[in-house]
Amino acid sequence: MFTNTLFRFWDAHGSSFMIRICTPGWRTDTDLQSEVVWLQAINRDTDIGVPQPYSSKDGRFIVLARADGVPEPCRCMVMSWVPGVLLGERLTEENLFKMGVLFAKLHKYATCFIPTPGFTRRKMDRIFARGEEDLLVSEACRKRISSKHIYILDRVRAVVDLAFEQLYGNPVGLRVIHNDLWHGNLKIYRGRLHPLDFEDTIWGYPVQDIAMAFQDLMMDVPPGRFEPLKDAFRFGYESKCEWPEEYGGQIDTFRAGRMLWVANYVARYEPEHLQEHFEWASHLFEEFLATGMLRK
Repeated sequence: MFTNTLFRFWDAHGSSFMIRICTPGWRTDTDLQSEVVWLQAINRDTDIGVPQPYSSKDGRFIVLARADGVPEPCRCMVMSWVPGVLLGERLTEENLFKMGVLFAKLHKYATCFIPTPGFTRRKMDRIFARGEEDLLVSEACRKRISSKHIYILDRVRAVVDLAFEQLYGNPVGLRVIHNDLWHGNLKIYRGRLHPLDFEDTIWGYPVQDIAMAFQDLMMDVPPGRFEPLKDAFRFGYESKCEWPEEYGGQIDTFRAGRMLWVANYVARYEPEHLQEHFEWASHLFEEFLATGMLRK
């Protein structure tokens, strides 16, 4: 799933930057302004090495631009270019250990972060936390999938909804999270990891951040590689912070929630593939319902 369009450019001195052309309707101005504030704070207070946002001459970090052939003006943002290769090309246990360390450092810093006025108040407190239409309960969606898949969907949904209710019933530990920090949003350069793409900045819990990363990791590696890489991540995280799961399977439950979000995306943009998608997903969901674990 691709949203924004990115370009790399160089100034007269040879320094390189990234310009993001934001997809209309994907993230709000508040989301993007909060991303800027969060990146500025991380750059100011830590050595984590995130992109540096740059403003226009009049101080704006989000600039509307028009171009011939484009039906509406687009919001554009400029940030420093992060060198290196995507971590997805270097998925070793050593690098997953570093990824765990990085997550722990971000989560630890977030506990002392003080937001500025106007910073997002949005919480990742349900599957569709950004106002997405819930198509999984619609008649049109359910006509496209079998009764068996509807039964599985509803059971998984009940488990995930309860996990959200329990997690957000206690405000202790709530903090700003990246919410999309998978191996495709990390670069490695000279042995060091650099996180990218903070547009999903939102309030949440560390287990949710880790769930997003683990779900994408499982999808992109052979089944035999997932456990060693996942364990290496955990070793790295625990070298800096206590592991945040409150009970066994909590992270996998939020991973199941992410799978429901993806299914909803398919229902919205690729409805002709919805039955095929559930044919594949139902096997993972059935294993999750039986064991509390999501595995290929």
